[in-house]
Amino acid sequence: MVYKLLSIDDFVATRNLMLQNTETNTLEKVFDDSGLVNEGETFYFMEIGKVYDCKLALFGSMKQMHVGKWEKFNILKANVKIGARLFLEVEAEQDIYYISQESVPGYESMKSFMFEYSRLDLIQVNNLNS
Repeated sequence: MVYKLLSIDDFVATRNLMLQNTETNTLEKVFDDSGLVNEGETFYFMEIGKVYDCKLALFGSMKQMHVGKWEKFNILKANVKIGARLFLEVEAEQDIYYISQESVPGYESMKSFMFEYSRLDLIQVNNLNS
């Protein structure tokens, strides 16, 4: 999905980014820990006001624990490799996200599922669109 970077809150080793989906106008507060987990490849090149093709991962559980947002997701693709991990590409209200396959036991026989997430992480930034 294509997002416009609205703001960056820098911390010691991580950042919070505010992104706006250019198609759906959904605002997303995402966590960028690429400086800690990606060897040599960070997302620090991103600039406020510019537009990027990004992939956002949701972290949470299929159990509702009332600590995050509980939402229904439709599975679009089951085996999306990003880095060394396999994700499900999912959709909720026209927004596309990625959830680790390990977080959704039995996904092979599902078309949709309920998931509670408390964090969104920036996991891939492809090309600069403008």
